Amino acid sequence: MPLDPLPPPSPHGKVQFPPKHTCSTAEPCQIRLSDVGKCYHSFPKGSFKARFIPPSAPHFVLKHLAAHPPTWTWTTKDGPNKDRSFQVPTIPITCDKAVPRAIHWVVAMFHSFKAHLNPIAIDKESGRVKPGWLRLYQNNLYVHLRGQMKETAVPKRAPPTTTKPSSTPLPLAHPKPTPLLGNILETELSKLRQELAELKDKLLNYITSHEACCMCCSNSPSESSEADHTTHVTPHPPPVLLTLLPDGSSKPAVNPPTWLVTVLAQQDLPITFRDSAFIPSLFTLTTSFPEGTLEVIKLTFDGASPIFLGTHRDGDLRISTATLASEVTASYKLPHDPYIPTLPHRRK
Repeated sequence: MPLDPLPPPSPHGKVQFPPKHTCSTAEPCQIRLSDVGKCYHSFPKGSFKARFIPPSAPHFVLKHLAAHPPTWTWTTKDGPNKDRSFQVPTIPITCDKAVPRAIHWVVAMFHSFKAHLNPIAIDKESGRVKPGWLRLYQNNLYVHLRGQMKETAVPKRAPPTTTKPSSTPLPLAHPKPTPLLGNILETELSKLRQELAELKDKLLNYITSHEACCMCCSNSPSESSEADHTTHVTPHPPPVLLTLLPDGSSKPAVNPPTWLVTVLAQQDLPITFRDSAFIPSLFTLTTSFPEGTLEVIKLTFDGASPIFLGTHRDGDLRISTATLASEVTASYKLPHDPYIPTLPHRRK
């Protein structure tokens, strides 16, 4: 007697996974709003003149995007979710002058993408990038910046343990460097030590000359009539001043103003000024500080009107000719400097 065939397996308990997405080599992928920023999509074949990789974002850009994630609000007009709003991740492609410096950097990097494209991705009539390539790059740039923010995130500290440590500590497993790598590291370390010693000598010479200049200025009778709120302090090593380049990278400032170096070398300077190392808008003198100014100090020079130096929340240093007295946290007296910024004279 033949046996009965086996029954089919029960469908309960099985999980049906969706098929894996494969990017097309001829047309850009159609990215829905619910899928923006979830995965990286490949560009169609022949989209670029050469291999294109988005550049690494500076630390101040990643810090701003981590504190203010870029999103836009999408509201449905019909259907079961009518008049309901959703937050969709995005990358800003336009901005005005009032937005933070980090957004300007992202917008500039986004528009540099067009220079790497082949004619197949550009509309012949309008000369603009086709919408499919534009949305694809906007999604990939968001994934790229989000990955960099995860790499630079500070790991959380482990909770304290209640158990007592053992008397014999466990040996640490460190990889042993190869002889060639050790020689390279030793050479680079010796160069850095030599450069550090030269910078220390230059700094000590500058501090000595500045102290002598302050001693000469303190003997003059004109300074005896200054306000009692002016503070005389001993300088300390100032932070390294950086200049922001158009491509988003930074480099040490060449020949920064003497008066700015003297101010940043003060020992009792507020801590927000020690963190402000970028000086892109330092030489734009205004008559008031913009919104977002953290702290303001007053600078009094010999034979010149006082100016005010402030720190902004985006990391820039700003200078102005006037501010409220309640906003000034400290006052400093400095020798005359021919490179003090001044407002241009208007013709009557």
